[in-house]
Amino acid sequence: MTMHQAGRERGLGMAEEWPWLKDRPVFTTHGEKHGNVTRVPHGASLEPLGPAFVLLVAALAVSTGLAVAGIGLVVAGFSDGLGPVSWWWLALGGPAAGLAVFFLAGVYIRGMELIMRERPRALVLLTGLFGGVALGLAALAAWWAWRASDLRLAPELIAYDGWNRAQVANATVFATGALAVAAAGALVAPFAVRGVRRARRDAARILRLRETGVRRMGIVAALPDPKGWDQGGDVPIRYQDDTGERTIPVRVNTWAHQIPVPGTPVVVFTDGTGDLLVELDPDHPLEYHPDNRPYESDSSGGGT
Repeated sequence: MTMHQAGRERGLGMAEEWPWLKDRPVFTTHGEKHGNVTRVPHGASLEPLGPAFVLLVAALAVSTGLAVAGIGLVVAGFSDGLGPVSWWWLALGGPAAGLAVFFLAGVYIRGMELIMRERPRALVLLTGLFGGVALGLAALAAWWAWRASDLRLAPELIAYDGWNRAQVANATVFATGALAVAAAGALVAPFAVRGVRRARRDAARILRLRETGVRRMGIVAALPDPKGWDQGGDVPIRYQDDTGERTIPVRVNTWAHQIPVPGTPVVVFTDGTGDLLVELDPDHPLEYHPDNRPYESDSSGGGT
């Protein structure tokens, strides 16, 4: 077995274990594109978004805050003349940084399983990180304020006006930074919540159509227009319904080198409300168009 084959088999194994790793073309019928494409692997279910996920995001914020505070206090201690004793703050910052990476990965993985969209998941991560950085900067501001107010730190300088000017300035800078980052987090959080709700509604719609919709076979009738390529493009889908043959335009979100060839089998799910879902037929092998040069001006993925 060659190294390439071994690597491919490992990748397939990981994709089977966590199906969101499969980066296949996704069709959208309501104009969703880029990070707003909902990816619902076959066999996936929409689990309740309970307090455990909220606690995971909170843990990311707290661990990030402790990491920022611990590492920042090492620098602050040396800058204020405390010397090598400042290294002890790494006992806080180091483990906290490791925990922050662990919780970041947890929110990333669990978020995709619960949200199934890249953009709202990224906003959730950003909210947690903003909250953590704000906590860390606030802790540094409090430390500098303590250094500026404790008269025992430099009793020989008490007679001099402005002896603690540098400490006060540092406390002000870090407090201002904490407020600015907290404000940014407060602005991002509502968009994250709204994005999560929309993503879960769309995931529930997809699962409902798969389960209860009328299943019809169709094909991709043509390639997308290279002039309108934007991490994907519109393609015509041809299928038969009760009234005869129909052709509808949908958007295919994919990489420039992973565009399905005309004739690719798809499954069209419809219901009585006129809602519609188009997906690749999982029972047929997928063939990609070999000439992606017309689309190479944008080689980004449409599902991210």
